[in-house]
Amino acid sequence: MRRTRFWALGLVLAASVGCSSGVKCVPVSGSVKVNDKPAQGLLVTLVPTAGKDDPSARPGGVVGADGTFELSTYDAATRTAVKGSPPGKYKVILSWIPESRPGDPVNPNPTGKPPGDKLGGRYLDPERSTYEVVVKDGPTKLEPIALTLR
Repeated sequence: MRRTRFWALGLVLAASVGCSSGVKCVPVSGSVKVNDKPAQGLLVTLVPTAGKDDPSARPGGVVGADGTFELSTYDAATRTAVKGSPPGKYKVILSWIPESRPGDPVNPNPTGKPPGDKLGGRYLDPERSTYEVVVKDGPTKLEPIALTLR
């Protein structure tokens, strides 16, 4: 679990551009359920639909035990994560890497490959994403995302 949180936080913090240099960020929250259960540990990332897309500047957040998330964007000027996202239109991409717990083997997959996305990579391509959102110029609560896995 710590490794997953560290990985997700690293993606959010690894950004080199974000809500800095006068770019306004507004609070953004939402929720994700998979098979009607909270998708704890799932990473939600927004990809802008207009302008230049810099993967390091994408707002993101990790879903908590209650199924909710809040987005943050990295501020390169202060080297900190800023709560929120710049207003705009975005595609949503999702990834859900299995959580590891203390005492778990480093790589439980017998093939030697790292554990993959529980969603099978279906929601990683912004070009194919069916989830589009608009972050308003003020606090924004996104529509709930409900996924079904077999």
